[in-house]
Amino acid sequence: MLDFLLSLELWQLTVTVLGIALAVGFGFSVGIQKVFRLRASVQEADLAIDLMQVTSTYIGILLAFAGVLAWQDFKDADTAVESEAAVTSQLYRDLAAYGPAMDPARQALRAYVQSVVVDAWPLLREGKRSPVTEEKLLIVFNEVASVAPTDERESAIYREAFSRMNEVVSMRRQRLAAARQDVPPVLWIVALVGSILTIAYASAFVSSRYALLMIAGTSLTIGLLFLFLLSVDYPFRNRNGVSDAPFVELKSVFDTIDRFSARMRAPPPRAPSPLGGTAATPG
Repeated sequence: MLDFLLSLELWQLTVTVLGIALAVGFGFSVGIQKVFRLRASVQEADLAIDLMQVTSTYIGILLAFAGVLAWQDFKDADTAVESEAAVTSQLYRDLAAYGPAMDPARQALRAYVQSVVVDAWPLLREGKRSPVTEEKLLIVFNEVASVAPTDERESAIYREAFSRMNEVVSMRRQRLAAARQDVPPVLWIVALVGSILTIAYASAFVSSRYALLMIAGTSLTIGLLFLFLLSVDYPFRNRNGVSDAPFVELKSVFDTIDRFSARMRAPPPRAPSPLGGTAATPG
């Protein structure tokens, strides 16, 4: 059931969750009194409403806590992905600035990014790491380590590139950790059972059209809270969760850097010679 809900588009998830909430609310409103044949007095109905308000407050606090927890996990996951993509882009710029000696490392970095999208991302849904992607990252390290700087400029860029690679490793670990974060199952169970009991308790002692309307409104409110939880929990497993777009966009960023580097490495144009030929433009 959970996999089905997480696979839905946001509008589909909204319709499904709110539909279930209304069905539960109306079902309890009609069913409980018919099954148990309750005939509550005015005093008992007033007491039931007061008790429902108390329990609703506790359930609301619990759902709010779960919502904050799920939202924080979602933001941490999103930030980890954006940060890793940003540092990877900076690393590619460092490798391009170093010169042609780093071309194999740049190609290895491209392969790593492609592996993140193709190999690693599906495994993130299960909170697992990709051995293929890890190997691609090791190749990047090996390619950079095989280059020996020849002057102070190359040494400075080389140190910066290694620093960026270590940051990529750190950000990658944060992304993997975020993939394993979710709201504890016991919190889901307590929130779900508590919400159902709240609606059921109100339905057992109140039997009027006005009460039916109030129960429907309460059911929708609880449904909205669960909709929010389902939208942000399981950030990589959720269809509405964290996207791989930052890594997908890196290909176009790398292409732009390569085109600029190629222009900078191209020899200067030759100026027309007074004798009708061409002469190199003086530096």
